[in-house]
Amino acid sequence: MRLSKAVILVSTLLCSFCASAVSQRPIDDSAIVGELYYTEGRMNQPVIMILGGSGGGDFVEKYAVVRVSVNELVSKGYAILSLTYFDQESQSSRIPTSLKRVPLEYFEQAFNWVQTQPELKKNSIAVYGTSRGGELALILASKFAIIDLVVAGVPSAYVWSSYDRYRTRKDILKLIKTDPCQSAWTWKGKDIANICLKYSVNYKPWYNVIDNKELVEGFLIPVEKSSAAILLTSARYDTVWPSYEMSKQIMSKLDSSNYAYPYKHISYRSDHFIHTRSWPDVSEFIELHYPAH
Repeated sequence: MRLSKAVILVSTLLCSFCASAVSQRPIDDSAIVGELYYTEGRMNQPVIMILGGSGGGDFVEKYAVVRVSVNELVSKGYAILSLTYFDQESQSSRIPTSLKRVPLEYFEQAFNWVQTQPELKKNSIAVYGTSRGGELALILASKFAIIDLVVAGVPSAYVWSSYDRYRTRKDILKLIKTDPCQSAWTWKGKDIANICLKYSVNYKPWYNVIDNKELVEGFLIPVEKSSAAILLTSARYDTVWPSYEMSKQIMSKLDSSNYAYPYKHISYRSDHFIHTRSWPDVSEFIELHYPAH
């Protein structure tokens, strides 16, 4: 019992030390919203961009366990860019209030901002996204060669439509009539092709639409176009969407394309929020394929 208390005390002190060594500042670019966690005075810090899911807002700020992981990474020599790309509670005109037609150019702007910061490593970035953020991370890696590593937590193999947690059944039925293929993401001003609301409305649960292979095949994320190491972490008991089955689909796609970069899928006997359980594997993969030194 005394030993356990001692271990807890030491762990708490170490975490406090890590937290105190972490500097934090907002992104000083009027076009993007986010926070940078880094070590003051250290040069050439590799950047990991963190993207939350359909909850919106600042993923690091919302979840204490994620902040602990950020502190750990910064202590190892990384800089963490927590990027907010939509926020239901925000009044800012820079980002949407729902996951609707978010331009991929927004993330390109963040990549470009990294290039202007003297203490950050240039021409390389890692992206860690979960849920809809995992979907986004895989889409970004298929578009931008600057991404050298992707961690996609409980991800999708497909591009899905827009999402608003305040959307009612009445709103959905109206959208199906007026804008049924409203995308979550755009590129060069055009919606990225997605599994439209009109396709999923007759499936219960809605994600069962992916069982219709012919219908959804054209909406698979082109992961084979990436030039990044890829780690997929999925949940066997995921009730939000079938991340385990979709991760296996992604692996199959990478296998069949003879993907030239490291890739791996690890599943957990867990529900959708697997960050704590998966973190040791995520951290190991990052350090192996995207070393800080």
